[in-house]
Parts: sequence; C-alpha cells; structure tokens
Amino acid sequence: MANARTHFDFLSSYLQRYSEANRGLLAGRPCMTWHNTPFMTLFGHSVAFRLAGHGLVRALALPGASGFDPFKPDEPPPGKPGWVLVPAAHWASWDRCALDAIRCLRLAQAQHVSWNLPPAPPEPPPAPPPSTSQSLAERVAAIMKRGFSFGLAKSDH
Repeated sequence: MANARTHFDFLSSYLQRYSEANRGLLAGRPCMTWHNTPFMTLFGHSVAFRLAGHGLVRALALPGASGFDPFKPDEPPPGKPGWVLVPAAHWASWDRCALDAIRCLRLAQAQHVSWNLPPAPPEPPPAPPPSTSQSLAERVAAIMKRGFSFGLAKSDH
C-alpha cells in the first residue's frame, strides 16, 4: 500500500486537473485550495478536510476520524469547526471527502454555510397506544349512533 503522501499527491493532481483547485501551503503543510480557501491538508499519515452538513457527519463517523484545527494540530478535538482529520486507514474515502469539501466551499460562496455539526434530528413522537377492544367498541358505537351520516346534509341523501 502506498503511503499517505502518495495518495494525497495523486488526489491533488486529480483535483487540479478537473476542478479549480490549486496546491498551496497551510501552516507549513501541503494543502489544496479552492479560490484561495484551503479545504484539504496533509497532516502526518492523515488528511484533514473542511466539510459541512452531511459530509462532515459522514467523515466524523469514520473510525479514528476526529475534529481538527490546522493551525493548532496538537490540540485535542473538537478543533476548528468544519475541519475533520481522516486517518490513512480510510484513504479510499479521501476522494469523496475532497469533492464534498469543494462542494461545501461552492455553497459557502453562494449562501451562508455552517461549519458546525448539524443538529441531531428530533425524536419521533411516541406511538399511540394500541387499541383495546373497549376503545374499538366505543368508536363503533359512536359511528352507529350517528347513523353512518359522516356529516352529509339531509338533502344529500
């Protein structure tokens, strides 16, 4: 298996060829930028990506991935909002993370993008209790008492 730098360089070459990405330096480390905004940087045997929304959630769900601050890499997570460090064990996911990072930067130019984790979805409402034979009998009796009219006017009969 090739090392992290080899995978980073290969991915960087692809991004330069097929997008508006350019190579650069971020805090002395090789990085990729899109319109002068860094979105991917090599750090040891890992690559950090700047992501938002589902891309951020997906990257953080990878085993060993963590929040990251490219300017203070030795500080523990959560790091700088939007940045996630993906270890070399997941190099096959780096291409998707890089493309998601470019997509996030494009969205950020067009509208406001939050680099924070999106809120967890709300808990679904509790299911109603199952009907009992007594409650079903009461509902049938109420319908029978109304005479199956279901709100029709007398002239409609």
